[in-house]
Amino acid sequence: MDYKVISAFSIRGMTDVAIDAPQKGIPNYKAARDEQGNLYEVLHLTLPRTHKPPKASFLLKGIFKGDTISLYTNDRGTDEHD
Repeated sequence: MDYKVISAFSIRGMTDVAIDAPQKGIPNYKAARDEQGNLYEVLHLTLPRTHKPPKASFLLKGIFKGDTISLYTNDRGTDEHD
């Protein structure tokens, strides 16, 4: 699923990415890709920002830069199901 990135904050080789989607009902994503196709591991959901309603955010392994993100429920970063 593709989402617009609201904010991305990187520190110590990881990036906290907030997306333009409500936190409620977000699947358990395991992988992400940026616009160039680079693969990132989704470590876990993070606490929502003060948006109303709360927006979903994730901690990614690696330095993410971009305006859109593709999220996947398998760790290969493809639309194939496990």
